[in-house]
Amino acid sequence: MASEAGRTALPRPLLLVGVPLAGVFLVSLFIYLGFPYDKLGDRIKAEMQHASAVRIDFQEVGPSLHLAGPGIEATGVRATLRDGETVRLERAMLRPAWSLAWLRGAPAVYAEIEGEAGNATGTLILGEAGGWSGDLEHVDASKLPLSQLAHLGTLDGVLDASVDILLGERGPEGSVTFETRDGSIGLADFPMLIPFETLSGELIFGDDAYVEVKRLDLDGPLLSADVTGKVLQAASFSEAPLRLEVEIEAMPTISAAIRSAGVRVDRNGKVKTRITGTVAQPKVR
Repeated sequence: MASEAGRTALPRPLLLVGVPLAGVFLVSLFIYLGFPYDKLGDRIKAEMQHASAVRIDFQEVGPSLHLAGPGIEATGVRATLRDGETVRLERAMLRPAWSLAWLRGAPAVYAEIEGEAGNATGTLILGEAGGWSGDLEHVDASKLPLSQLAHLGTLDGVLDASVDILLGERGPEGSVTFETRDGSIGLADFPMLIPFETLSGELIFGDDAYVEVKRLDLDGPLLSADVTGKVLQAASFSEAPLRLEVEIEAMPTISAAIRSAGVRVDRNGKVKTRITGTVAQPKVR
């Protein structure tokens, strides 16, 4: 019996190493489970409110263990935006992100967010030069503050986007690509909503313009449209000059509405025009 025990027992060197490792693991586990996550949650709420002026509240917060590192998971999250609107989230998981932003002194947090308005996965960079790099999925486009940002009217549909944006001294810098499906868009001074099957685009922020519209394509039952151009820098975004090229092919049912907005439409329902003026006061030529 003694010989069998000798064959199955671990060698003494492994025991000498294994016992301390097991002790370190247990101590780490107890620290992880007993960490004051409520205080960490309060710190994250304060940092996010300072960086984005968005107030964050949640019902419960606790540990979340992943291969990429430990984090916290909050449920019953409520975000109060600058205009007072409330967005409710079912779940938000946050952990320190593997990001070069830490070298600039900017904390970076990897986030997984699920809510009634859509889902988001990516890296949130806090601080004055904050930003977001990641994906948005199944977002309710009607929740986007387009009318506040650019006097664009309304947008409905389901949006997916890839976002890589940092806040620079002159505004956002980076890129956004997106696709919105099965929705409608309402434009200022246009008498009807424009339904679409897809509205997709690629936007580049920074350099000599607030935003360069690399492409903006609308495909719908009443019209199709392609937009390219730039929104140039100015003292304020509402004063930013517009330099946009627009091509439209419209069905007869909407051609009259386009003419009533001062746009010339040929007999085939085709339009090729420019939009100048400013964001607050666009002019169609």
